[in-house]
Amino acid sequence: MPHPGFPPGLSQLKPVNSNSHPWEPLKKESPCAIGLGLFDGVHVGHQEILKRVREAAERMGVVSRIFSFQNHPMSVLGGADHHPPRFLVSPYRRRELIEGYGIEEVLLPEFTLEWSQTPADVFAKEVLVETLHAKHVVIGFNYCFGRKAEGRAADMIRFGEELGFTVEIVPAFKVDGIDVSSTRIRKAVKDSEIEEAHRLLGRPHELTGLVVQGDGRGTILGYPTANLSPELEPLLPNGVYAVHVRIPEVAEVHRGMFFLGPRKTFGESDIHRSAEVHLLDFHGDLYGKKIRVELLGRIRKAIKFNGPDELVEQLERDRENCEPFFQEHAELREESR
Repeated sequence: MPHPGFPPGLSQLKPVNSNSHPWEPLKKESPCAIGLGLFDGVHVGHQEILKRVREAAERMGVVSRIFSFQNHPMSVLGGADHHPPRFLVSPYRRRELIEGYGIEEVLLPEFTLEWSQTPADVFAKEVLVETLHAKHVVIGFNYCFGRKAEGRAADMIRFGEELGFTVEIVPAFKVDGIDVSSTRIRKAVKDSEIEEAHRLLGRPHELTGLVVQGDGRGTILGYPTANLSPELEPLLPNGVYAVHVRIPEVAEVHRGMFFLGPRKTFGESDIHRSAEVHLLDFHGDLYGKKIRVELLGRIRKAIKFNGPDELVEQLERDRENCEPFFQEHAELREESR
């Protein structure tokens, strides 16, 4: 059934009277198969949508597109007392991942108040058809669109029939009988369930950031570290992790130990949170370079030691405890070579 309040048909729709709308800069001339959604994390459920968009585009001889938003809608709608969920990856990385699955065009406009006030029927007619030239639309079973999330999958099907595009609804993607969602992945990461997050994402959970100048203490201890300024505040709890470190600039992957948290041994308070990684098989200068830290497993929580010597002894044990994770995930490193 159509959502209450929707007009019975689109023939009576009048253009929105405005000289400018946020979708005008998105104007495309070529027809497309398009996927809609937030795609936070680009998890295995999202990957199914991307696959269907790509297949439809190839079958129809049109461009493959994804339409999303660079910011979370709750950043506009949530108000001062409601913070939006933290993204699993940055908008730049989200685009990169989506393109990696063979999508030709990725549109990530900023979600604004005007987007939030756009009726669902106007979104279908003016955005999907008149601006993006959608011929086939792929959405998840729980996709909502339009003002106050009034549009549902059934409404999209109806709009497609009236406006001339086909609609494909992708059912819930399940792992262990439970729906895969970005919310489920965020919880797994926060609970240090690194393997669970890996299964739901279809790849390791990751942190990306620039290597910045540190205090050089790691070098003195014999464990030089790259100090990371993450693009996003880490969802991970404090601790030590076995990781792979990718250096996209030179297409290299290295094994490493990643530390997140306050360096209590050296007097840092709990409110301070360092992010630093010791690369086990790399010698060189990473300052100013972007790196990606891929989590393989958690070694231990962050603790305070009685002094540098005790810390070094623990780091040696940490390195040994990383080995099983490196062996288990060796294929991930080889795939990039």
